[in-house]
Amino acid sequence: MNVAEPGDFVLAPAGCVALALRAGQSLQITDLEGQQVADIVAFTRPELDDRLWVSNTVRLNGTVFLTAGHVLYSELSRPLLRIVEDTCGQHDILAGSCNAEIDKVRYGVDGHHGCVENFVEALSPWGLTRADIPMSFNVFMNCPVAASGEWRIAEPASKPGDFIRFAVETDVLLAISNCPQDLNPCNAGHLKPLGITVS
Repeated sequence: MNVAEPGDFVLAPAGCVALALRAGQSLQITDLEGQQVADIVAFTRPELDDRLWVSNTVRLNGTVFLTAGHVLYSELSRPLLRIVEDTCGQHDILAGSCNAEIDKVRYGVDGHHGCVENFVEALSPWGLTRADIPMSFNVFMNCPVAASGEWRIAEPASKPGDFIRFAVETDVLLAISNCPQDLNPCNAGHLKPLGITVS
């Protein structure tokens, strides 16, 4: 498993990439055109036996609204990624990832490719399967939570050029899905590219 080299690239609309990152590196995701969501999942390296865990991340940060200063934790409560800079400030950790099955239930469509399908494809070279994929952290996704507990998907608040930057806290295999959801307001009705920077 080769560690990702420093550099920049563009992740195409609906695309997905898996990156092996080492502790001390930095990862930046930039919303190039605005209102485009990136789902991310992560696994500890080299064993890949510990993974991003939403409930621990919420409990250990004491919030569902993650931004600069917060940490993404694993199932074993290990720090994976620390948010060090965030120009948007609006992300989601409750929705999980879109997939063909839930879109069949929600929208009555068959075979609608989602972030889960993206993750399966990108992570298969490392021997990971659908059963291994945890709930995601959804960068730039806007899901307001009302005091009543009401939850909904709204159009993202991110503007062109907004970015989030993570410090890698432990060696990880990280996958980024440029969300292909076009059946709800998640990506404001239009799929767009994302900028990825590893340093």
